[in-house]
Amino acid sequence: MQYPSLKKWRFLAVSVAALFVIYTLLDIIVSSNTPCYLMNSGDWLPSAEDPSFAPAERSIFFHETSCAGTLRPRQACAVEAAARAHPQRQVYVLFSAPVTYYTLRTSCLAQLTRLTNVHFARVHVAQYSEGTPAQTILLEALKQSSFPTEHSSDILRIVTLRKWGGIYLDTDMIVTRSLENLPHTFLAKENADNIATGILSIGKDFIGSNLTDIIMKYMRKYFNPEKWSAIGGSLVDYVIEDMCPKLTYSYDYYKNPISYCKGVAIFNIELFYPVYFTEKHKLFDPPDSEFDMERPYTYHMWNYITFNETIHRGSVYELIAKRYCPTIYNTYGEEFGVS
Repeated sequence: MQYPSLKKWRFLAVSVAALFVIYTLLDIIVSSNTPCYLMNSGDWLPSAEDPSFAPAERSIFFHETSCAGTLRPRQACAVEAAARAHPQRQVYVLFSAPVTYYTLRTSCLAQLTRLTNVHFARVHVAQYSEGTPAQTILLEALKQSSFPTEHSSDILRIVTLRKWGGIYLDTDMIVTRSLENLPHTFLAKENADNIATGILSIGKDFIGSNLTDIIMKYMRKYFNPEKWSAIGGSLVDYVIEDMCPKLTYSYDYYKNPISYCKGVAIFNIELFYPVYFTEKHKLFDPPDSEFDMERPYTYHMWNYITFNETIHRGSVYELIAKRYCPTIYNTYGEEFGVS
């Protein structure tokens, strides 16, 4: 039997070592480019794909699709407000990134767990969207999108409502009135021309299922990884225009706040988006004589562009937070941004 020469052994050893270094470097590169959505290390939340996860119809959902693995106090305010307005409904906050035990016990999530109808779960996006028309585009959004947090959120909210039915809320939508007696499937306009998706209510009946199916088909058709709003509110506008090309809206918000498109109720501005982003200063100023805090069902706080603005005492934002999310407001006043 002829054994390899010492020279060959050295060559093999160097080759193996080189391959080890190459694969180690590749692993580091892949890991550094892997979205937090694919990570499981330290995750303490139950899986939303587990068979035991079965939200009742008409539950309320929030999606946190950043890699933060927690909520900021202003986001937690929205969750608390929704839960307090609907004590008989379950409220789910679905995280796309891992949430650790330490975070659950030390962050504002710990305050939210004191509300018995608030629950947290982890979404593994590939498995969660399996079997839906949105899965392919969701995975493409993660790989190619210049706005993965926003695009994933746009897609996952529709997937969730298709799976379970219920109400989706952005984490900067503060609920000020119960949504209990509203139609099961409704949308809301944020200005005179556009529907927004900061709040969506979609039932599990034919009307709701048909709407989510059409939206997901449009997502596959119109997704553009370079456009921030490609599959958000503007896409829902396209869907409604195609479904009801002759639909007209009333501009008399108080007398006729609602229109219908094949069973889908569409609310006008005042009830869900009473302050548009171009007038966001109104949220941070004292209320004027026309301010009626109890008329709208929600207030959109535009966290994307107001997150670093101070909430002054006596401002509209402070009055709303103090009343509708008192636990978060009182616990995190300074961190909440109140001065």
